[in-house]
Amino acid sequence: MNQLNKVRICLLLNTCLVLFIGFYITNFASESKYFRFGPNEDFIFISVQINTMEKYCSLLTLICVNDIIRVIIQEFGDPVLFMNVYNPDKKEITEFTKLELYFYANAMFIINNIRYIFTVLINITQIDIALFSVLVEEVIVIFTIKMLLDEKKFINKNSLLHNNELTTITIEMDSIDSINSKKIKQ
Repeated sequence: MNQLNKVRICLLLNTCLVLFIGFYITNFASESKYFRFGPNEDFIFISVQINTMEKYCSLLTLICVNDIIRVIIQEFGDPVLFMNVYNPDKKEITEFTKLELYFYANAMFIINNIRYIFTVLINITQIDIALFSVLVEEVIVIFTIKMLLDEKKFINKNSLLHNNELTTITIEMDSIDSINSKKIKQ
């Protein structure tokens, strides 16, 4: 099986799993305190009562900063360390000494695990907090993946879009650009 089909199957399975879990939860957890939104008198996050909009917004800010930093680390720092440590085909390391790589990999591992405790607490407090965290991460991931893909050269020209559609889009964009430039000149 080729890599594209493996990815498609995994995406389909992942989607089905999320839908199943969502269906299960909505049918059997109707009275849960987890499915509330905003500050509440009994909303406790790591021993802090989140009962005002000010505390709630400060919690959202904390989560936003945490998620931005976590995504940047996962997208840029972790792959460098993991590919140097765990890639069996990479036998020569030129960017680090052995001691540096040992230190950075272990330091990143322990700090990530400590931060993971905070992430678990975010996910189990209230659904709006967990959804906000997912949304922030996804927005940041969109940008980081684009940055990483822009650094690569793609050989496979096959696409889900047909070449005719791409040509049409290009022509339409060129037409819009020429119309705009004519308006500016007038």
